[in-house]
Amino acid sequence: MLEAMEEHALIGRKRFSGGDEINMVDIAFCMVAHWLGLIEDFAGLKIIEPHKFPRVSSWIQNFKSVPVIKDNLPDTDKMLALLKRRREMLLTSKSN
Repeated sequence: MLEAMEEHALIGRKRFSGGDEINMVDIAFCMVAHWLGLIEDFAGLKIIEPHKFPRVSSWIQNFKSVPVIKDNLPDTDKMLALLKRRREMLLTSKSN
């Protein structure tokens, strides 16, 4: 999916998939901008490497800097805490 975004959705010098304004494609890829970053932090992995996906990396920064997006994304610390609790619950139920 990241390769497809890099090669097809984010071509040219556009900030977003449709140009300088966010459109539905950008909203659809919100999970890449926010959730994949959370998973990277939680799992200690680096999936979106700027040298491998320079357009995607730039798009993520642009997308998350738009005030309406930034003000409405879930709190990162709270989401990481939720993921940790959920993982602990799964591990506990698995060991029983």
